[in-house]
Amino acid sequence: MKIIKPRHGFTLIELLVVIAIIAVLIALLLPAVQAAREAARRSQCINNLKQMGLAAANYESSNQSYPLSNATNVYGNSAGSLTVVSSWANWSGQAMMLPFMEQTALYSAANFMMNPGTATGFGQAWYTNTTVNNTIVSSFLCPSDGQTASNTGAKRINNYYGSYGVTTDIWGRTGNINSTGVFAHLVAYGIGSVTDGTSNTIMWSEGLTGATTPKGKRTAVGATPLTQDYDPRVIINGGQVLNTNAQTTLTACNTAFATGTAISDGRGAFWAVGSPGYTYFNTVLTPNQQWSSCRTDGNNGPDYASFINANSNHSGGVNVAFCDGSVRFLKDSIAQTVYWALGTKAGGETVSSDAY
Repeated sequence: MKIIKPRHGFTLIELLVVIAIIAVLIALLLPAVQAAREAARRSQCINNLKQMGLAAANYESSNQSYPLSNATNVYGNSAGSLTVVSSWANWSGQAMMLPFMEQTALYSAANFMMNPGTATGFGQAWYTNTTVNNTIVSSFLCPSDGQTASNTGAKRINNYYGSYGVTTDIWGRTGNINSTGVFAHLVAYGIGSVTDGTSNTIMWSEGLTGATTPKGKRTAVGATPLTQDYDPRVIINGGQVLNTNAQTTLTACNTAFATGTAISDGRGAFWAVGSPGYTYFNTVLTPNQQWSSCRTDGNNGPDYASFINANSNHSGGVNVAFCDGSVRFLKDSIAQTVYWALGTKAGGETVSSDAY
């Protein structure tokens, strides 16, 4: 008589249980892997800001001032003639600091007598600095941004911005004014101007490039530009608030964003061009607002914006570099008055280290 041995195997129920256990393990593991990846990206971002802070400090030591936010140079128009301008598409502080960031070759390739913009980008006929302007420098990119850097088409090659403090009249439209921050239009400050202390003054912050996500977009108010301010803060009933002009502008920006006029624009399109929105921001609004910047004349581009905000894809805040070279994480929940105080270089405020 033939003996039939029983076959060993899994029942359907056992198989389903095993699959369920594996699914649970994967569900538990994926967030941990994603958290580890974000921690690595955040560390790289901190390192980039650290390099920029040290580069600015070394630049100041060599030149007795931090770099200009932008400076006059020769600009070619679409007809091929030369025009000298003082407030459009000039070299940035990042470009000035290249030798202090192990980018001497790139610095040497730049013709600083000529405008850094490309012909297609700004309408001029000069291609002198196209290669330099389009070069992607990894130290100027935060890996958490999520936007693929590109030197053609929609440029997204800069994630770090110098501080104009609380100044909203960034281009000096009411005259060639200074700035409450470390950087200013056509003005260079030295460490002696940072009377609030280098450990209490923001120099650089990260910011998202022009993106499809809401907080990476710009909102434009289609109206006559409101008067802008060197310092929009006023004291009312013993408390520090924004003046009526700034509050009116902010309300118009929020309304425009809510009604669907938010667009993805050139924020962070260039690291070589010294311009608000491309390489500079202000500390009027706390980090990670619902929109990236707001321009009140309805035109394209973030460069004439009243508000250019710090923002990031890091959870809960942004990394910033202070004038002493330290890098700290500022939470979205930071008090607005504390953020104002950290943005200004000579406001005379007292800020406790546990306030942010």
